[in-house]
Amino acid sequence: MLSLASCTNLDEEIYSQMSKEEFLSDDQNLVLYTTRPYTALQKWGSEQSMWTLIMQLSNEVAVPKSNSGAWGETRYGELQKHAIPTSNKLVRKGWDFCFDGIAACNDAIFEMERAGDTEFLRKSVQEIKILRAFYYFLAVDCWGMVPFSIDKTQTDYPTTKTRQEMYVWLEQEIKANMSLLDSQRTNANYGRVTLDMANFLLAKLYLNAEVWTGTPRWDKAREACEAIMGSGNYSLAKKYEDNFKVDNENGSEAIFAIPHSSVYTKEAFYPYVITLNDNLKDIWNIGSTWDGTFMGQPDFMATYEPGDLRKSACWLYGQVYDLSGNKVQYQDGVDADKKPIMKDLILEDINIPEERYGAGLAKTDGARIIKWPYQSDGSLTNYTVSMDNDFYLMRYSDVVLMYVETLIRENRAGEAAMVPEFAQIRTRAGLEPFTAADCTLDRFFIERAHEMAIEGWEREDLIRFGKYLEPWWAKPDAGQDYMLLLPIPELARGANPNLGQNPGYDKK
Repeated sequence: MLSLASCTNLDEEIYSQMSKEEFLSDDQNLVLYTTRPYTALQKWGSEQSMWTLIMQLSNEVAVPKSNSGAWGETRYGELQKHAIPTSNKLVRKGWDFCFDGIAACNDAIFEMERAGDTEFLRKSVQEIKILRAFYYFLAVDCWGMVPFSIDKTQTDYPTTKTRQEMYVWLEQEIKANMSLLDSQRTNANYGRVTLDMANFLLAKLYLNAEVWTGTPRWDKAREACEAIMGSGNYSLAKKYEDNFKVDNENGSEAIFAIPHSSVYTKEAFYPYVITLNDNLKDIWNIGSTWDGTFMGQPDFMATYEPGDLRKSACWLYGQVYDLSGNKVQYQDGVDADKKPIMKDLILEDINIPEERYGAGLAKTDGARIIKWPYQSDGSLTNYTVSMDNDFYLMRYSDVVLMYVETLIRENRAGEAAMVPEFAQIRTRAGLEPFTAADCTLDRFFIERAHEMAIEGWEREDLIRFGKYLEPWWAKPDAGQDYMLLLPIPELARGANPNLGQNPGYDKK
């Protein structure tokens, strides 16, 4: 006790201490510091995410009530029918995804700009500014009016900018921060912002300029695509499914990817959980599914041409086989040949009676998502364990299609049909290339929908092609113009008195 009482010096001796300024003076440490804005992207592929928000708003995927009576009548049904209250949870999650990412970018930019003025720092700042522009692009695309803040030190409430104002800012911001970006793809810049990623973002901005501002910019969109196509950095994968396989790192089409790992990444990518029914987990050695039945909408499924290999690459339907290649007998007493595990709903099934849709589909109804193949090594033990497939946010095939679209919209159908890589996209899908007569906006829209299915661009495409307000299977009623934008979440408005509400939702 006496010895304890005499111990009055409680100062801790620090053997290793580094200030933030010292830490950021080293280029390798700086690279580590700038990963936070990228890490925020990994929430893209979880259940309540930007990805699932966009999917439910489009005509691709729906979540009808399952036969257990769960899922479909809640937040998913609101999105599918475009009858969206300002309290919808997925809308709020999508909003948070965008603005959490923007805040992370603002923080990284602030610290880097005060750390010094080396070329590496300037390049890193440009990189994160382009990433911030991507987050803003997603937000403006969905909500139109957004709170605008690019200064971490700002203490007052952010003011709002209109979609037209944000279009001007985004174009200027992207073009002003391209000079130092990597022009060649390497292992080191995989999953990071490069010059090609910036040009891709510009192409998307210009492609949607008419929707955002009323003035088309097809020529500018085409030029941005040409810059990527002329870089020599990318080529179409030999097989469509190569873009989505378990080990798809540094694929030939990966312009900007979200790396995922069941070991090294915290946020999980787990579409298997939200699309597969519980009968499949034992068949494929998967630990957990929610029986939530994210399924392909039948009218979307019916648009595939016979022989399109992308249909079976994206969707599970018809006969299912186990890991040994044996036919699966899905239900006791039912022969697998007579009762396939997944029914491919076709045109005749579109007008499913309300009592069937409302009371729930059978577990065997509806095509399920298998675009990103599931690991069958036993590592997918529950939904907290991520798949190892990386998600390509920006893919080279999309660049080719954007380029072709600009030609079609400029009445250059003959040139569009002659684009070699456009023909390759069709032939690798097992289909004949388009002729000039095929290059109509309606036919091309369907081609885009099949090539880019469930990758996050369909909602935007539906709006640009004037089809978003049309009825479809999970949305039987035609929409109204105000539905082209989403409601600004009530929680976001409560946190910022400068935020108004989009017209049409302000009286709801």
